[in-house]
Amino acid sequence: MSSEQKIQVVIDNKLYDLTKFAKTHPGGRSILENFNNCNATDYFYSIHSVQSRKLLKNMPYTEVAKEEQVPESDYLKLLFKLEKTSLFKADYFFEFVQILHTFAFLFLATYYSTTYPLFAAVCLGFGTLIAGWVGHQSDHQRDNLMRAINDYYATLFAGLSPHWWSTKHNLHHLSTNEMDHDGDINLAPFIYLWVPKEKAQDSWNRCIQHVYFSALYSILQIKWQYDSLLWAYTHKNYKELALLIVHWTWYLCLPWKVWVVGTLITGTISAWVVTASHNAELKLEGKRDMTGEEETANSKYQIHDYFSHQVITTRNIDMHSWLLNYICGGMQYQIEHHIFPRIPLYKLSTVKPLVKELCAQRGIEYREEGLWDISKRNYRNIEELAKAKV
Repeated sequence: MSSEQKIQVVIDNKLYDLTKFAKTHPGGRSILENFNNCNATDYFYSIHSVQSRKLLKNMPYTEVAKEEQVPESDYLKLLFKLEKTSLFKADYFFEFVQILHTFAFLFLATYYSTTYPLFAAVCLGFGTLIAGWVGHQSDHQRDNLMRAINDYYATLFAGLSPHWWSTKHNLHHLSTNEMDHDGDINLAPFIYLWVPKEKAQDSWNRCIQHVYFSALYSILQIKWQYDSLLWAYTHKNYKELALLIVHWTWYLCLPWKVWVVGTLITGTISAWVVTASHNAELKLEGKRDMTGEEETANSKYQIHDYFSHQVITTRNIDMHSWLLNYICGGMQYQIEHHIFPRIPLYKLSTVKPLVKELCAQRGIEYREEGLWDISKRNYRNIEELAKAKV
């Protein structure tokens, strides 16, 4: 879409002209373009804070024609009800404990880096992993204090740029498993998560992707750290760039085996938790792909329902071990996280019964499996795609 092309989005049955706002939209222009001429009501409220919603009042709009209007969804009713509780608010004591864990692991990694390098590498891996989970959570929950802390915390201790992550990850949440918009599943030519439509889009290595894909998973953290550095440099965010340089200066002062193994541990765990729960699930062509839903559009602005979209494109990890629950940091509740991304990860278990109830009312399957079963499903899916013909 041209940078001058008009962008119109429907929210609360009002057609907003966001063409000028797109230039300064914190999430970038591409997200708004993806919702052009679409009803984005549920998507908008799911991810934006109360303060952000006030900006809508200053945007130019026209009322949608009566025959094109849609009623408030049951999801939105539940969201507004839960927002009146404390579920969306950060528990500062719990947040402090998580950050303290990070400091403890990273201190042990540094202190024992020369005497017990393997132990140090494990500590570094867990410390960076938790820093990543907390940073991810702080970016979502729209708490001003936690986001201010995260500007330093995630950058220094996880080596990740919060601004790069916010742009990338918000797009993932708003376009989950959409083939043309969700960068988290568009991994070709390294890993193909759907069969290419043309031979020109194919690559020789697809036939063996099930052999090497787990090795690529292990370098996920390194890839994210590289992308963070690149983003900070190209966007001239000198504050983030300075903090990332401090992070890497500390890393490179450690024995190379410690930080390499520690980073591979972080990448491997992160990848199997966040990708295996998405990669083998339903893929969507775009915003108007109603695949997997019974209802049909009754408005030219209507797209696939937000609640259904999130449920059919992800899967929960059923954890029976306190250690695995601890390692996952709340990301085992992928369905709840995608439906209520602003709720802190450590509170998601509270809303699980409500989500399951709404799924039952809608006749949507609530999918949850153990980590081993999800991993096998993910492997089989990648293997099948490796053998599929174009």
